[in-house]
Amino acid sequence: MEQLEQLFSTVLTRHVFLIFGVLSVIGAGAMIFSRNAVHSVIGFLLAMLSIAGAYLCLRAEFLAMAQILVYAGGIVVLFLFVVMLVEMTKYKERKIFQTQTPVALVVVLISAVTFLGVFLKTIFGKSAEVALTLNPELTGDGLNAATHNVQAVSRGLFADYLLPFEILSVILLVALVGAVVLAKSERG
Repeated sequence: MEQLEQLFSTVLTRHVFLIFGVLSVIGAGAMIFSRNAVHSVIGFLLAMLSIAGAYLCLRAEFLAMAQILVYAGGIVVLFLFVVMLVEMTKYKERKIFQTQTPVALVVVLISAVTFLGVFLKTIFGKSAEVALTLNPELTGDGLNAATHNVQAVSRGLFADYLLPFEILSVILLVALVGAVVLAKSERG
């Protein structure tokens, strides 16, 4: 009976993961193809929340909460401020931002095919035993990544990926400053 419950739980988790994956692709498509900037931000929010749900299906609770707090909370609010500050009422500016539709369609189709391929490989192939694998020298003190999610992510992030993490924060700061400068030059 216990094996049957475990099998049911695994199959249910895979289906819920698939639902979150499809919702994230739908949110990304809505973000790209929406003609209204606020609707694009809402599509981005749907994609970020769906990715957080996928992290929960993978038993990566810390990553799910970080996804919700950082992206669904902070970045979406930042994007909404940018949308509110930068007025896009001029037809010329709208035309500039709507020229990427063919390229975006190709990217979405490639992403959907890739997602479908990975999903089918996961269903019919062997799945990984551990969601996160660290370098052996980082796990010397008996750290088990499957049960100590926060420690595994923090050690991996601050040991191997500190520089890209800091570069990302600088890029986000530059984007915020650029949005404020654009908004100020249009109104002033």
